[in-house]
Amino acid sequence: MPSSPCLVTVHGIGFQQPPHEGEPGYADALHEHLGDQLGGRLGDDPERVKKGERGPVYVSSQVGGSRERGLARLDPGRPLAPAGKIAHVALVYSPSEPLKPRLGSVADTLIRAILEHDRYVSALGGIRVAIEDGWAALHEKDAATKSANTTKSTLRPRAGLEPAVHHRLLGRLLHKKQPSPPPEPGLLGIFRALEDDMATYVARNDLRERVRGFVAEALLATVTRSDVSKLVLNTHSQGTMIGWDVLCRTPFESWLSKEAPGRLALSDFVTAGSPIRKYVDLFAWGDQVGQMRRALQDGLTWTNFWDEHDPVADPLNPAAAWRPREPVQETPPRDIGLLRQTDPKDGRESHVEIGDVEVDNVEHSSGGGLQAHDYWNNVEEFVRPLAGILERAL
Repeated sequence: MPSSPCLVTVHGIGFQQPPHEGEPGYADALHEHLGDQLGGRLGDDPERVKKGERGPVYVSSQVGGSRERGLARLDPGRPLAPAGKIAHVALVYSPSEPLKPRLGSVADTLIRAILEHDRYVSALGGIRVAIEDGWAALHEKDAATKSANTTKSTLRPRAGLEPAVHHRLLGRLLHKKQPSPPPEPGLLGIFRALEDDMATYVARNDLRERVRGFVAEALLATVTRSDVSKLVLNTHSQGTMIGWDVLCRTPFESWLSKEAPGRLALSDFVTAGSPIRKYVDLFAWGDQVGQMRRALQDGLTWTNFWDEHDPVADPLNPAAAWRPREPVQETPPRDIGLLRQTDPKDGRESHVEIGDVEVDNVEHSSGGGLQAHDYWNNVEEFVRPLAGILERAL
């Protein structure tokens, strides 16, 4: 069987909506945009095509409470795409219990962020960033009318996997009889979903370990398939943290090609709207790339897309001392960068090179919600470069 590249997509936990009751899945719009750029080279899920649908393969962490049944979609006997075409897999964490942060842990997380805020931004700088980002958010609709892209926002909090959980008393009272979130969450709804997503991942180590385990298992099951030649990991928002955590912890040898011994099968790591810098500065997440070191030295390319007015995202290549709204080119003396690798022989630390790509989602994306964070609808500055990465892998 001929082998082809496979794109694996990971969003934040609270946005990983699979196709549900006629509604498209969270990666369907991205898949359609990529298909337009790649022509006939991107393949749809053969099992969805049989049902008259198009789109990527959705792989869930659980089906009916069973992890084995969830990952069964990646069994070698079930093709991911027509022979010779690029496959696209979208991962969905579908727990058997509701997702909600624990109040005490979330409060502790917020206190830590407040105490460490000066490592990320000064008080005056924070006010300036908040005003500028707020202004951009309030003027998104005006900018969107300039774009030919009229697709709905790809930032849609998931529903239908478990009962809606409202963490605030007012929300519980107002939504007591409402079975699911409204179809159009709007700007406030997106902010609430992002808040819950980050707080849950920071505060709940039990859930964090389960999510990382699922993503690692799914990636390894994909990269070892005989019909997959290269793996491109595409992550968005909180999904960038999950992808980074997995790559930092998975042994380098796991990513080597089974068809060509010694060759790296993991070719690209793509992050968009990433909060990694905030995690390192505010939550002391650690700045070491761990097991990624050898993969990066052996050809793995890390590309990070960011928007200056995206409240979640930052550039990742500048110095550790960089602050929002500062020029990204300036590097203080003896500052080797935010993310680092350590040589196991002599313990020397060195900078990890990341290709930052600045975009303007407000200008080129559309669909409402938080447009500055909606990279997958930015065809010109995000989708087209991602298609180029897949073409190179092909």
